[in-house]
Amino acid sequence: MMARVREYIISTVLILLSASFSYAQESKDTEKEGDGNNSAMFLNASSDSKPRQISLGLPTKSGGSVQIFEDGLPVSYYTYQLQPHKSWHAGVSASSTGTMSPSESALRYGEINYFAESTSRYGSDSFRGSLSYTLGSYGQNKIDLNVSGPIAAGWQYSLSTYQNIDPGSNHMINPKIKDRHQFYKGAISKEFGDGSGRMALLYQYVHYATLNESNGPFIFVGDGSVKPYDGFKLGTDSYWPSETRLEYLDFMTGEHVVTTFRDGCKDEANTLSFILDKMLGDGVHLDVRSRLKWGTSFRSNGSLGGIEKAVEGTGYSLLDGTPYVGMVQKRSILHFDAFEESWMNNAELSGRGGNHAWRAGADLWLNHGGTITSSVIAAHEVKKDPRQLLFKGERFFNTNTSAEYYDGNETKAALYVKDSWQASRRLSLDAFIRAEYHSIGGEAANNIGDDTSNTRYAGFTLKQGKITEFAENFLNGAFGSELTYNLGYGWSLQADGTFTRIHSNIFNYGGFHYPDCKPTDTYLLRAGLAYANSWLNLLSQVNYISQTNNNSRAVFHHILVRPVGDKPAGYAESLALPMIYDICSLGWVTDATINTESGFSLHMQLALRDPRYKDFTFTPVFSDGVADTYDFSGNVPANVQKVELSFDPSYTTGPWRLWLSGRYLSKSYINKTNSLYFKGRVETFGGADYKINDKARLSLNVINILNQKGASGSIGSADLVSDTSAFTNYLMAGAYIRPFTVELGVKVDI
Repeated sequence: MMARVREYIISTVLILLSASFSYAQESKDTEKEGDGNNSAMFLNASSDSKPRQISLGLPTKSGGSVQIFEDGLPVSYYTYQLQPHKSWHAGVSASSTGTMSPSESALRYGEINYFAESTSRYGSDSFRGSLSYTLGSYGQNKIDLNVSGPIAAGWQYSLSTYQNIDPGSNHMINPKIKDRHQFYKGAISKEFGDGSGRMALLYQYVHYATLNESNGPFIFVGDGSVKPYDGFKLGTDSYWPSETRLEYLDFMTGEHVVTTFRDGCKDEANTLSFILDKMLGDGVHLDVRSRLKWGTSFRSNGSLGGIEKAVEGTGYSLLDGTPYVGMVQKRSILHFDAFEESWMNNAELSGRGGNHAWRAGADLWLNHGGTITSSVIAAHEVKKDPRQLLFKGERFFNTNTSAEYYDGNETKAALYVKDSWQASRRLSLDAFIRAEYHSIGGEAANNIGDDTSNTRYAGFTLKQGKITEFAENFLNGAFGSELTYNLGYGWSLQADGTFTRIHSNIFNYGGFHYPDCKPTDTYLLRAGLAYANSWLNLLSQVNYISQTNNNSRAVFHHILVRPVGDKPAGYAESLALPMIYDICSLGWVTDATINTESGFSLHMQLALRDPRYKDFTFTPVFSDGVADTYDFSGNVPANVQKVELSFDPSYTTGPWRLWLSGRYLSKSYINKTNSLYFKGRVETFGGADYKINDKARLSLNVINILNQKGASGSIGSADLVSDTSAFTNYLMAGAYIRPFTVELGVKVDI
């Protein structure tokens, strides 16, 4: 209770501080140009707290978070251990935000993707402050504050805090606050007296508590559409039981642990960063970045399992022991006890000479990370505000059938160089190469060779299994080039190609299967025409992307044709299998930006893709001896859209700015056989900004203007089926996008 009172006192004080910021100057924030529509990454229909993954035509493998670079280094070593968005916030604490292009991400991280990036406020030579306050229609309060100023003799300071108190739109009974983000950052910087640069030391502390629950039941009609189930309102009704108790069998110690979901869903991270920007003379610039991060992450969110019907004798009951008959939702709960202790360093020289602009850099990244992941299954009713159910007298059952463990160290040492050459008045060429040595080693609980002692089963812990060791050394790399040829009259030919090679990472050792260490190679090729004049920027490109040796895990379901042990014929068996396959996508992307003198601007992008599995054949062997061979080569990957269309107009007149953002995503397949799919959906945003004076502005933003549900999900039992008759008017549960939400905001600068 005292903690909650303290939170509200802090929030009230910060709100009242806004009264003292009655005079302000226009914000100097800039948005760094990326490789497409920069704002698209920061308008996420599914989440308020993290950037959106921009598709390149392949399934995303971000571990729940897009990678984020801040001040030239990754926010987190990986997206898996400490998810980057949980220990990052741009807002008024950043001097710029942007989107990192696929070629830049390959150069700096060794992967082809769109990343978010930002630069911190290091300080200022005169006092300045920025305060942003946002109130959401479902009770969310966001407070963002930065103050900076001089200390003495070129020394400066910057202090920031971000507070997010979000009860969520789905009215959860417990916990009342769905998302509680506390962010604190301080910086001391020194500007060199000769104007040659600056150095800065930054410390950041983040405490992030969240129960990421955005699920609900619905009827899958069978034609790609969904309809409500039993009056449940996706987005505003809660599908999470009010009981807060969480129990699990600690995978490491074998001890029975009783805690709460709130205590089991929180991150705490500390970051210490050093920044040096220095002009060395003759146009040569030195950038040095060093970041020490240490933190822990507890994640206990319940992933949706299947829905089944409980009848008499099934074994389900209410918490008071009353037998339960009805529909049952199962949840697979993985309790991650994860940590990261990393030290990442980068030094880069850049400069110009003749017709060349060049960069040469080195990375030395060290990481000690791991997780003890215990697993349980829980069950509850299929309804609004469901009651938790017991199965055979237990709240949580099938313990540790999906448990994971690894504790490892790794080193990445890389060298990279990039050159931009203006070969002639019409022709420019860019080229880069990155060479990376990657060493990993540690302990896990894998099956090595024919040993099966670490195969997970109900009640399994490392007291029954055994610790195994792993050690690998890899050579990773990336290279790419880009050509631009000016055809005249505003037209130009543009083409680029990027290649990356990566190997296994330490988190791949968490399961009981020893991971495949074959390299994953990714190729991205793009070519097209561009046109630019005073009011139009147009780019139309054909692109091809492919990726080899995708390594993932999946759970397959099978009805036993004969009894096996204590399992009768007709028993629904689940088998977890590692899978390795290739994937590719051929596409065409057209991007246009229009800016007129009248204040009207418009961004549009159309992406047409044809993603396909390649060399995807495997044979699962179930316990009854059934061993069917499946070949998904040529099928479309699940949850990848073939068509994306975005439409982003805005109009500025006097003190007003009006804007809209619409995004159409075409149908996405649910299963690997492509026999079931969800219809396409539309995501919409909009708003109005009013500039009171040069010192303050008001804003009104609307999320999901059309109040689309955006239902999505998976049907595990349908992953291998071709006959879909059993899935007509099928009761399932899945995720949804944020409902219609209105936000009122004020931003004041001094």
